[in-house]
Amino acid sequence: MKMKKILRTVIGTLLVLSAAMTPVFAEGAEGAIVSVKAIAAAAIMLVASAAGAISMAIAISKAEESTARQPEAAGNIRTAMMMGLVFIETAIIYALITAIIIIFVL
Repeated sequence: MKMKKILRTVIGTLLVLSAAMTPVFAEGAEGAIVSVKAIAAAAIMLVASAAGAISMAIAISKAEESTARQPEAAGNIRTAMMMGLVFIETAIIYALITAIIIIFVL
């Protein structure tokens, strides 16, 4: 619950700061497009990295908790945890690829 509150506060602060900094980027049309691309790519990576780190921490915590409860199932729990971590990391890599496409292609 506390982590959700912290994450909500961080995201709200970033949104307020990005709205407040809009006049700073008031330059030519080409420069504005480049800066919007950079902000979009940074926002994508920020959200994906934060969500990935939090979800990985929760997954590892729950796996260790389950292993402590049932030590005989440690192998199965570890395998399931690793598969979950792979899927989480894949989502972060997709966000990185999306950010790269935004910067270099769009």
